[in-house]
Amino acid sequence: DLLLLDVVERILETEAGMTQEMALLKLPGGREKPWHQDHAYFDYPLDQRIVGAWISLDEANLGNSCMRVLAGAHREGPRLHFIRRDWQICDTEVQKERDVIVPLAPGGCLLWHGMLHHGSPCNQSQQPRRALQLHYQPANAGQIETEERMQHFGGKVRGAEC
Repeated sequence: DLLLLDVVERILETEAGMTQEMALLKLPGGREKPWHQDHAYFDYPLDQRIVGAWISLDEANLGNSCMRVLAGAHREGPRLHFIRRDWQICDTEVQKERDVIVPLAPGGCLLWHGMLHHGSPCNQSQQPRRALQLHYQPANAGQIETEERMQHFGGKVRGAEC
């Protein structure tokens, strides 16, 4: 049996370090998390691989806001993010025809690349959706300054508009 860390280290091809851990609770009526790339939140070089892990504690389905991803979008590099409803990719830039819905049973785990476009809609059910979210990077990962990260991901910093 492989543990989550074993799988992450196979993906990273090196020893992993955890950079973030969160408990997520989306109650009935809970707001959306707009489309975004997790790499946009971390001060790591663009070529530094980041792995996100989302572990469902409840059934995650279309009604209670399961994760949605844009297949293959991680290969397209950074997208500008703007502060609209959240720190997000501009809605008009999201290629919704590539939207893949990812339902998970309790205990199910979704792993994704830090450049993958993903998000979750409002919880329109009467069921809560709880999950754990973890982010990993190589244990020896280098860091960049926030200003450099924003040159790649920050819309207003680059004079772009959404």
